Amino acid sequence: LSSSTMAEDEEWTLLTRGEPNLSETQDPKLLALETGFQAQLQKCGVSSSALGNYTRALVEIASVLDNRISVLACNALGNDEEMARKMQEEIEKEERQRKEEEEQREQQLFEQFLMTCQLCQKVNNGQDAAGSGTQPLELRNCEHRVCPNCVRAFWSSKELRRQADYTCPLPGCEFGLAEVDVKALLPEQEYERFVDLALQDMDTGNMVKCPMNCGWALELDASSPQTKPPPSSETGIDGKQLTPEAIQHRERYRFRCRRCPDTEFCAKCLTTPYHVGFTCEGYKRYLASRKCRFCGSAVKGDGPTFVKPEDANKKKALRAALAHRFVEVDASKGIEVLREAVRRTDILGNLCESSECRGRASNACQVIRPCGHLCLGVKGEKNCVGCMDERCSGASGQSSTDLCNICWVEELGHAPCVRLECGHVFHHHCIKSKIEARWAGARITFSFIECPLCKKHMKAEVIKDLVNPYIELYATVRAKAEQRLALEGGHTKASELQPSGRYHKQPVDYAMHKFAYYMCFKCKNPYFGGHRSCEVAAGEGEAGREFDASEMICGGCSAMGATSCPTHGSEAIEYKCKFCCSVASWFCWGTTHFCDSCHRKQVDPTHFVHPLARKARMMQFLR
Repeated sequence: LSSSTMAEDEEWTLLTRGEPNLSETQDPKLLALETGFQAQLQKCGVSSSALGNYTRALVEIASVLDNRISVLACNALGNDEEMARKMQEEIEKEERQRKEEEEQREQQLFEQFLMTCQLCQKVNNGQDAAGSGTQPLELRNCEHRVCPNCVRAFWSSKELRRQADYTCPLPGCEFGLAEVDVKALLPEQEYERFVDLALQDMDTGNMVKCPMNCGWALELDASSPQTKPPPSSETGIDGKQLTPEAIQHRERYRFRCRRCPDTEFCAKCLTTPYHVGFTCEGYKRYLASRKCRFCGSAVKGDGPTFVKPEDANKKKALRAALAHRFVEVDASKGIEVLREAVRRTDILGNLCESSECRGRASNACQVIRPCGHLCLGVKGEKNCVGCMDERCSGASGQSSTDLCNICWVEELGHAPCVRLECGHVFHHHCIKSKIEARWAGARITFSFIECPLCKKHMKAEVIKDLVNPYIELYATVRAKAEQRLALEGGHTKASELQPSGRYHKQPVDYAMHKFAYYMCFKCKNPYFGGHRSCEVAAGEGEAGREFDASEMICGGCSAMGATSCPTHGSEAIEYKCKFCCSVASWFCWGTTHFCDSCHRKQVDPTHFVHPLARKARMMQFLR
């Protein structure tokens, strides 16, 4: 090549540098067009610059054409893809619908199979006219499906002597039925018969079933050795100590069912609950005998409360029997009147010879109710307690078999009772003991005259002599507390009296809760002894605290110097504690006044409470 040709080639390279080259395209037609176009231009003597311009124009035209062709091709391709996608979705939707329809048909066929009895070929999916289920059951042992009606009809035609006779009703199948299948197919009574057959198969003569017919059974071991039981202090249902024979019988025959744990029975006579304190024969005699109306022990028919047949015409014997029944009869009455009294009070003869029962009988009401039951009240009361026998249609409220809510030991029917004005019933001797015990500590409290159930004051005609003095004392202390609250003042802002407080609109109850009152040993009148919060902060409460009542003297009785106030009298005189200047509650040694806290310290020097502990107790009390 000449130098001029080489220079032209370099100029061409410079002109076309950085421009798109048609040789880089993949289309062979464009490549041939480029080659031919360049050759024609060279033959025409076109300069290199013009050739570059033509080449750029050609490249731009080719690029525009390529873009246009690409756009058209993409649009056509996009339309084809959208159509293909829609067709694919329709195909998949039809396939899903077809599968769902096939599954539904298969499910319907399967359900129909489950509801079809293989013996009668009937589809049963409900209940018959009697309300019994008719849906076929798949037997666990042979996996055949039969309805209850076919099974019952099949078994009714057979003689069922053993559990092995309960077999599948399908011809040729000799599989026995599981117990759960029998229970599902048969009514409850027929199922119990099936269970009884199992017990008969196992019965060796020593099988005992639960008397509640729950299906549980046990086998007594007749070969077990009979050992002598150790002595016991337990008592039986008659209130007497268990004999060695009764203990031995209990150890051998008393059982508790495992299926119904509340059932305790005798495995020999099947009595429930077990007759503690008796053998089976002795319990039968006990049931047939008379029983003491207080303790329940057996009463001999020839006891002092009864008249022997040969003494029926003897006034002395009739009067003796009535006297033992604590029935008062005019001695001048004729024998006919005495006989009628003995006959009418026959139920009062159910009395044992123990001193406790006879003492209770002497205080018991002797009224026989129209229903035939004895009144459980106290002798001489105007208003009877009423019938409390739970078997009587006239019984209401508490029953004679309920425990007394004061002693929590004996039933109400074991002693004369009192029905309070609030309607609750308690033993008369329990109420008497509760009232006579009064308050537990040095400070006067009135919980002992409150009904244990409703917290109202205990009031009744037969206990008015016991309770009225303390009700009057309550009114006196309440009046003093109200006066003290008004005297101190400043209580209107107390949290206990606010709408959310415990004593809202009850200032007197608040005063009874806030102040402590004590009984003067000399004048027997209540006197103010400080705040209860001081008592709580000082240490332990009143329960179980020992104190000397002779040291509890009011300000008037312990006055040294001034014995009376000309305005308020001696009752308003108060002394301060010699050691802390609090209101004194105690007067010791005839010379010294103590508050409750300091008095405890001088009685027991070890009784010291840290100030922080005292403050914590006081805050807890105020809350």
